[in-house]
Amino acid sequence: MDIFESFCRTCGNECLESLSIYNECAQVLDQMVPIADMLASCLPASLPPLDPEDDYPKQICRICVKKLSMAYEFSHQWLGAHGEFNVALKFEQRRRRSQASKSQSHTQTQTHPVEPKNEQLPTVLAEAVSTKRAATPTNEFSSDSGPAFKCGFCGECFYTEKACKFHLKFSHKDL
Repeated sequence: MDIFESFCRTCGNECLESLSIYNECAQVLDQMVPIADMLASCLPASLPPLDPEDDYPKQICRICVKKLSMAYEFSHQWLGAHGEFNVALKFEQRRRRSQASKSQSHTQTQTHPVEPKNEQLPTVLAEAVSTKRAATPTNEFSSDSGPAFKCGFCGECFYTEKACKFHLKFSHKDL
């Protein structure tokens, strides 16, 4: 049906300069993304999926493309931050469990002494602490089984550089 030939699918207004939803792309996040893909990712799952064979308008106005691009960027920004927070939370939970198990094993060693291991972590970035310069994660550990990155401010150890950067960002934000 061509009764909606000159109408925008998203705002319902008649438009002279429209883009095809199914054949055009827009520049978003430094790449060309098909408009149909952006719509599919931004629309609620409760709506029926886009179908090029339906009787609805097949075009979108340039104003709506700009709004759609912003919504698409926001959605990807949200998902990226959410994923990073999940990683940080998992490492924090793992760190807390590790501390709890260390304190539990410490109480057990007080009742049953065990010979200590000679696995001392090297001191890194001591001057960063004294000069209050921004600490950067360092990868100076040779053991594959233990943490590979250490905070220059507090000496806490992490398995990944990303986790160490999160720690620096949130634990030492005032320094």
